[in-house]
Amino acid sequence: MAAPAPAGPPPGAVDVERLRLAVGPGAGDPGVDAVTSPGVAPVDLDDRKRRVLRTVVTEFVTTGQPVGSAHVVAVAGLDVSTATVRNDLAALEELGLVSQPHASAGRVPTDRGYRWFVDDLRTAPGLDPRRRAAIEELLGSARDVEELLARTATVLTQLTRLVALVISPALETSRLRLVELVALTPASALLLLVSDTGRVEKLAVELPPGTDERDLDRVRTILADRLVGRRVAEVGPLLRTLCDEAPTDLRACMRAVAAEAAAAVREERVHEVYVGGQAALADDAALDRSDLSRLLQLLEERETLARLLEDAADGEGPRVRIGEEHAQEDLRATSLVAQRYRVVTDGSLGVLGPTRMDYGGALATVRAVSDQLQRTLRDLTADG
Repeated sequence: MAAPAPAGPPPGAVDVERLRLAVGPGAGDPGVDAVTSPGVAPVDLDDRKRRVLRTVVTEFVTTGQPVGSAHVVAVAGLDVSTATVRNDLAALEELGLVSQPHASAGRVPTDRGYRWFVDDLRTAPGLDPRRRAAIEELLGSARDVEELLARTATVLTQLTRLVALVISPALETSRLRLVELVALTPASALLLLVSDTGRVEKLAVELPPGTDERDLDRVRTILADRLVGRRVAEVGPLLRTLCDEAPTDLRACMRAVAAEAAAAVREERVHEVYVGGQAALADDAALDRSDLSRLLQLLEERETLARLLEDAADGEGPRVRIGEEHAQEDLRATSLVAQRYRVVTDGSLGVLGPTRMDYGGALATVRAVSDQLQRTLRDLTADG
């Protein structure tokens, strides 16, 4: 007799161990376009200063320690003296691209230095095939939209060790694709509303005394005829009209069903916000305690997060906001890598963390996850 298969994660859960195995250095696939932040003037550097600055950024991101001239020469393989590199570092400091914590220390990147680094990437390094396969498997096997978006937040966090933000497509601009009404007991029914973005609402309805299966069928037919294909934002006014127009013998049942449907549409946020990775943020030494406290508080303000991510992800491809580029002061110690995705309506996703982050890895991960999210959403929302 064959041995039983080893136990895997429960249905719908993300296989975190598979993600852990996928995280690690590896040969990248072709890179993805990096996007220059609008309104930021580029800084022209000669080839050696470019190599010096890139080394300062990559080494500081890796170690968290100021980077000295001798270390730059060794890591960048420059055929010049440390004195020459010290002069280059002083020039970069005059340009506002690096700073020196104290006189005897090396240099660290400024927000402007990080911006130069991101813009100079031109193409962000791609993900290795192992990570791409993990993303495809974990997102591709989601059974519904809510599960998919929750998995997306988990995958982003596991692959980047940053806070993940995922915003669902806007509900008010989507359209109803399906309305079903099914009896549960003589006194209750289940109302099912499905939008073209894949969002599903399952609502319990208390029925008025004397309601039978025929009444439910008639109400379902009226709702389906009048609501399917309509924008969700139009549903509330239409339901009020349907209650007024309903035959006298159906009016009580129609009002009971319409009340639940209208409440669900009214109370549903324009966007659902999925957040993951707060614990990773709390463990990150790159943020001081006051910055961390303000940021954790901000992560509880879901409507603010939705506006933040939508604004940052404006345009095609991944976008990056770094430190002082944030309008909101509570975010000045952080960077955000964000991208829109679209199936029927727009949603957004991204990662948020200290300015000392792996920008190339974050850009590549956000792009790869966004691409797979769109593919899976198309499958889940396809007719039939």
